[in-house]
Amino acid sequence: MMILLLGAFRPAQASVLTLGAATGYNAFAFSDFTESGTDSEGRLAVGGNFAPAGGSFTIASKHGADGAGIYDLVVGGNFTNVYASLGGGDAFVGGNMTWTGPTLPNNAVVNGNFNNPASGGSVGGTISYGGTYSSGTTLKNAKESKPAASPIDFLSAKTDLRSLSATLASQQANGVVGDDGYGTYTLKGQSETTNIFNLKDSSYTGKTINISAPESSTVIVNVAGTADSFNGGSINISGVKTNNVIFNFGSATSLSLSAIAFNGTILAPYAGFTGTWGQINGQLIANTIAGTTELHDVLFNGTLPAGADPISPLSSMPEPSTWILFSAGLLLVGISQRRLRRNS
Repeated sequence: MMILLLGAFRPAQASVLTLGAATGYNAFAFSDFTESGTDSEGRLAVGGNFAPAGGSFTIASKHGADGAGIYDLVVGGNFTNVYASLGGGDAFVGGNMTWTGPTLPNNAVVNGNFNNPASGGSVGGTISYGGTYSSGTTLKNAKESKPAASPIDFLSAKTDLRSLSATLASQQANGVVGDDGYGTYTLKGQSETTNIFNLKDSSYTGKTINISAPESSTVIVNVAGTADSFNGGSINISGVKTNNVIFNFGSATSLSLSAIAFNGTILAPYAGFTGTWGQINGQLIANTIAGTTELHDVLFNGTLPAGADPISPLSSMPEPSTWILFSAGLLLVGISQRRLRRNS
């Protein structure tokens, strides 16, 4: 019976931390995506509307071999695009899809209306639509269908990734950050597993950030500030692989990049991201995504430190039935001890 009680008061359990639903996506936005005039080399997930400000955006340009059954594009709201292409996988749109002259190698699942104003383009698979269908004769493989569930629960993903960001921000730094006072930051880690750094500034215009750590390790860079920017300058990585580096913007509500090759994955779950040209060699996770930055398909592959599952005092209390069993156990123990004393 004592064992039952001890089991009821379980300690906080360590859980493996991952990027969850964002795993495998080059860019992941909880709300709207309006980048234009460029492309995402990898897969794209948008919880709100996909509507390139300049009209055109190419998706999963390096995923031609994905094939049917793999979603290279998931959009929770409406989708609008002009004369652009999708990689080799499928597309899911929870609202309406308006694509002028699309190049879709495989299938599209559209819960709302499908419209191709130019009537041209090509679709190698089937367009399934829940509303109306409007296109020319070149797109022949279309069928009416019932609304389908989204492959991604964006609301849960937002909650999970914001929790992940908070956990990473709470980790104790073990790496050394050097600032020469002339615009160069040196981040040096020696751990073979996890190297954590804290950057206290929010603006890095024209700055150089040099990161060095063992090849086998994961690098986590927590960046302070609510309005962060990286304009010009450079981020240089040695030893550790680029896809083992993650920048965590746990407090930022805005993040801007301009004319920089940003090396590493960006986790900015509260931020409106705006990029002006340049490129991101890593994943981009943000609330909204806008601008003209190229998104290069360098997926995060590091091992994040385990976090403790929070257990409140009330949630860790035993159930009433456990208290009853425990009380009965104490009674039996008392009776046994009384008998032993009488027989001694």
